[in-house]
Amino acid sequence: MSKETMNESVSQMDAEAYLNEYVTVKLFRDNDRYKDDVYVAVNGRNCLIKRGEWVKIKRKFALVLDQSEIQDMQTAEYLETEQARFHEAEQAVG
Repeated sequence: MSKETMNESVSQMDAEAYLNEYVTVKLFRDNDRYKDDVYVAVNGRNCLIKRGEWVKIKRKFALVLDQSEIQDMQTAEYLETEQARFHEAEQAVG
């Protein structure tokens, strides 16, 4: 095995260990839209995360939750931008 291949293998093991470390999260809970537990799947592995309680999950699942939140924020920003653009066009027309 070459040194380069060995380094890639070690890096991959380090990355896998990092993604499988347990982290503590608490998902927002209310009595309306955010009351159900959250199902997350990564590469055929899954977990069900209880809302409103501190739980330990693997980092790979927490990263998916973070990415989802970022996408939600970007979508909200996009909608606000488009609404503002629509209202400007509406006012220009009269």
